[in-house]
Amino acid sequence: MCRRLDQDALKPWQHRSWIFLTDPDFRPKAERVPDLYAGAWDDIPLGAGEYVISATGPLGDPRRARAAP
Repeated sequence: MCRRLDQDALKPWQHRSWIFLTDPDFRPKAERVPDLYAGAWDDIPLGAGEYVISATGPLGDPRRARAAP
């Protein structure tokens, strides 16, 4: 198992930001997410034309690009 993990290109445990939260406002921001998926914002239901769109940060780091096998 260790050999497989060593060969894997994805090693999130080697990146400090993955392990430790650095944003002091993370908890208040994160507490809003379940409400959005339940269809509410500040305890007010979303309207018929309002939607929740989920997006992540940048789609990759070109410095960490790997070649296809």
